[in-house]
Amino acid sequence: MALSGPPSREEPRVLPPPGKQFSNQLAATVKSINWTYAIFWSTTSSLPGVLTWKEGFYNGEIKTRKITNSTDLAGDQLVLQRSEQLRELYESLLSGECDHQARRPAASLSPEDLGDAEWYYTVCMTYAFRPGQGLPGKSFASNEHVWLCNAQFADSKTFHRALLAKVLIIERTEIGN
Repeated sequence: MALSGPPSREEPRVLPPPGKQFSNQLAATVKSINWTYAIFWSTTSSLPGVLTWKEGFYNGEIKTRKITNSTDLAGDQLVLQRSEQLRELYESLLSGECDHQARRPAASLSPEDLGDAEWYYTVCMTYAFRPGQGLPGKSFASNEHVWLCNAQFADSKTFHRALLAKVLIIERTEIGN
């Protein structure tokens, strides 16, 4: 005989679609530790042995917010939407589209809508690393985690994107003065 407790009055939890589960887990992690962003690098069949951008989550400052209908989106969904918008902007720039707004919804971003941290996050999508190259490649080759704080102060031999981080921080400082 199986024992059971009283019926639960909680509403059933709706799971995200399989493709979005990892995105939601990455978002929850980044928000829980209050990071600006996280990038998940992975190998692909198109470039065997090379790490490329697989998934990311942006949780930083937003220069221009563009949404279609905020009443349809909860707070968490608005934050997830920004990462998706940045990915869509990257893909449109990569495809060579010149008229970004004409071919995309009103909530789509244009390059002038981005702040420094958003640009850095978006440009990182263009990077690829061989085993041992850069921090992601070193992590992959050693099978160990690598954590980096204050990227703008890192040595560019260790952190290939350090120059980009330094340029964005310097520009932000000069504009602020």
